[in-house]
Amino acid sequence: MLDGLRKEGKVEDVMLLMDAMGKFDAKPTVYTYTILIEEILRKSDFDRANRFLDQMISSGCQPNVVTYTAFIKAYCSQGRLQEAEEMVVKIKEEGILLDSLIYDLLINAYGCIGQLDNAFGVLKRMFNSGCEPSRQTYSILMKHLTNEKQKKEGTGFDFNSTNISVDNADIWKIADFEIITVLFEKMVEHGCLPNVNTYSKLIKGLCKVEHLCTAFRLLNHMRESGISPSENINNSLLSCCCKLGMHKEALRLLDSMMECNHLAHLESYKLLICGLFEQGNKEEAEAIFCSLLSCGYNYDEVVWKVLIDGLAKKGHVHECSQLWEIMEKNGCRIHSETQTMLSQELDGT
Repeated sequence: MLDGLRKEGKVEDVMLLMDAMGKFDAKPTVYTYTILIEEILRKSDFDRANRFLDQMISSGCQPNVVTYTAFIKAYCSQGRLQEAEEMVVKIKEEGILLDSLIYDLLINAYGCIGQLDNAFGVLKRMFNSGCEPSRQTYSILMKHLTNEKQKKEGTGFDFNSTNISVDNADIWKIADFEIITVLFEKMVEHGCLPNVNTYSKLIKGLCKVEHLCTAFRLLNHMRESGISPSENINNSLLSCCCKLGMHKEALRLLDSMMECNHLAHLESYKLLICGLFEQGNKEEAEAIFCSLLSCGYNYDEVVWKVLIDGLAKKGHVHECSQLWEIMEKNGCRIHSETQTMLSQELDGT
């Protein structure tokens, strides 16, 4: 009921209901206080929100990270960084761990007012606390670095926003190796050495928008820095290669993954095998499929993903039948339900 009233913007009704709860010795919960505080903060009534925070604490109801995050988000949206930082101090005093969202809010807020050094200072605090930056974190930093670059060049392409979700997805579409290099330089300058997580988040972001060339340049930069790519990084690159139909690159990458004992995702195998058959490269497709069977994947999963959802769905019934014969010759057993579905696909029923 309280949440329903809050969503309707009926703050006064929420307060009356909370008073009524008190009369019946039904104490408001952390969630109750938090949803009310969030609604008050949406109206930028900071004094009133702080009074409710004090009331919450005095009633013996301890605020949680969600409660404090609501304050930090509101302060950051208004550019009131000092008060946001004071709230961070309060969180730490309460023994509550800061999550990546809080750090992201601060980084974005500093970036919006042109204080990139402070933004990277927050990143340093994030590293020191053991909180791994997310892809969102790097999106925000690149957004503000790009905005700074655009302003210097006088192109007027403004990415600034107090809403951390705005334009963060779009930044990957225009991100180039130069801006990533600047990101790394700034990180090193502030004592944040790029690690495998940094490269993983950046490469995944680039692969999502199919900027494969930049992603591979970043992979080379990673290796030159003495950092070995993780299984997740290789899978991001492999998936992108397969989606773009770059099968030669995908095959080379798959070979290097096998050398490192990295397991490729079934989705990538599906795309690669289907793509090779469509190019008329039957022998290569069958060879890849045979190597897949030795990877330890559940055979039912292989049938569902590669044969049914892959080849059969694309109308390659003959090729699907050929691969099933390979599985049978290798003694691969599947459940009766999977067998029935596969038979229906092969029979065209």
